Amino acid sequence: MSALMQWGFALCAAMVAMGLCRMLIPSSGMEKTFRFVVSIFFLAVLLSPVAFRFPDLMLDLPIHTQEETHRRSANLDEMTHRQALGIAERQLQQIVGEKLSQRGINAHSITINFTTNLEGAIELDSVIIVLDAAHSESEVALRRHLESELGATVLLHYA
Repeated sequence: MSALMQWGFALCAAMVAMGLCRMLIPSSGMEKTFRFVVSIFFLAVLLSPVAFRFPDLMLDLPIHTQEETHRRSANLDEMTHRQALGIAERQLQQIVGEKLSQRGINAHSITINFTTNLEGAIELDSVIIVLDAAHSESEVALRRHLESELGATVLLHYA
């Protein structure tokens, strides 16, 4: 019976605390967020006896060490970095392909090379393009045009 009284008191105290907090929050965009948080809190207080009565229903969240958290964070950063480079590479390949097609040239392959500077920023290092041998006579003009457009070294190879 004591447990029931404690639960009832906790429920009443939670309702009073939420009512006071609601009076303090002005009517604004935060009001909806506050109502949501209060609802979740009240639901937790309401269901707490069930969780304590049946401990098998309790969620066991894995506890990670700080080293493991840092390792996971580093892995996530590395994966994000690789994905960003892949997206940037595909977009640059498309841009270079469009620049070449404007001049009536189709590339066999376009390779984008990136470098990372000392501050950790990614920079375009060079672009390697493989073209048909028929386009070799306009190599200098084409290379200069692409280098001025891309701001990086352009290497042209012919197949």
